Amino acid sequence: MKEHVSLIRWVGKTIRRFTEWLYTLRHIFVALFVLGNSGLIFHTVYGLPIDLYTLFNVRNYEQINASFLTNAPYFMLGVFIVMSSFGLFFRARISWMISFTLMLINIFYTAHIHPQQTHNIHYGIASLVLLFMVRKYFSKSSVAAGSIFALISVITLLLTSTYGALYFGDGFNPKITSLLTAFYYAIETMSTVGYGDIVPVSEPARLFTISVIVSGITVFATSATSVLGPVVHSGFERLVKGNSKKMDRTNHFIICGLSSLAVNTIKQLTERKQPITVIVSPRIQQVAKDQLEGLDVVVGDYSDGAILTQAGVMNAKAVLALSDDDDNAFIVLSAIELASSARTVALVNESKNINKVKSVNPDIVISPQQFASDILARVLNGESIDSDSIVASLLHSVQGLSEKEINK
Repeated sequence: MKEHVSLIRWVGKTIRRFTEWLYTLRHIFVALFVLGNSGLIFHTVYGLPIDLYTLFNVRNYEQINASFLTNAPYFMLGVFIVMSSFGLFFRARISWMISFTLMLINIFYTAHIHPQQTHNIHYGIASLVLLFMVRKYFSKSSVAAGSIFALISVITLLLTSTYGALYFGDGFNPKITSLLTAFYYAIETMSTVGYGDIVPVSEPARLFTISVIVSGITVFATSATSVLGPVVHSGFERLVKGNSKKMDRTNHFIICGLSSLAVNTIKQLTERKQPITVIVSPRIQQVAKDQLEGLDVVVGDYSDGAILTQAGVMNAKAVLALSDDDDNAFIVLSAIELASSARTVALVNESKNINKVKSVNPDIVISPQQFASDILARVLNGESIDSDSIVASLLHSVQGLSEKEINK
């Protein structure tokens, strides 16, 4: 009988860990789900009578079939969704924002231009709802996401400038009558080169050219900032301040996140001259430079096994998952999967998530919210607050420690 019970527990534990592992990969499922919208768009476009390939054979604007004006933007919308989906694989915040915006455009555009494609509309709505539900999970900033954003911006401006030059073709000297010439003029104007071989002579053409120049400067400046900014900034910071503090990452404490509890823990351990390695995201590193100065810092996703390995998890005394969100369970799970002998401590920010955190079996679970609410309830109920009751409440909120260990 005991063997059957043990087998059932083992199966249940295995299923639970597998489910938790799948949960850590939810951003991949979201990215693939959003990517499905582009497949529906391409299927719709290539099912329509106009062949996009004929675009490159157009010699005169008047020869363009009006249906092309419907298909081309829809096709490019599918391309943009593909590019933004790649950023979702990195949990990039900017990719989430781009994808959410593209889903709105996809829904309204399809409903207006292709109302018969009801499955496209319903799938787009489902994608929009899914993105909204997991919005908090996409909180990272990365060079890859910035590159995708820059690429989408440049392509959008290039398409708009090309079609605009073709549309206002009669207002130029010489007139722009072919797509290749319009493309050439768009590149020439966006880059602010201005050879002067094609000159806007009508007022609409001049206003259009001004808009392309201003947009080109803005897009290229923003793209360079989003892609090269972090690289240049980190290099300049190393030049001015020197490299960050390095230490022998053995018998040390790894602190993940920079919550209020993490900051105070760092302070207390530093005062006791304990070796510490702090793992923070790139976004937090940028806004908390003063707090991290003089510390051994690893920048990256603290639930990533590679980042934990870089921080020396295999030789650490303990891994303290103290981020200000309840992804702390994934940090503990990653440390356990690496077969680290370090003790694990997990902070629970919201008491409703305590069972989720406990399911990964950290050595210590800390719930300040539960401790504070317990003490407050005792005070409001008129119960006496003494050292024994405080220890009892603390034991209830800090699970995994004995009363003897707390009294130490």
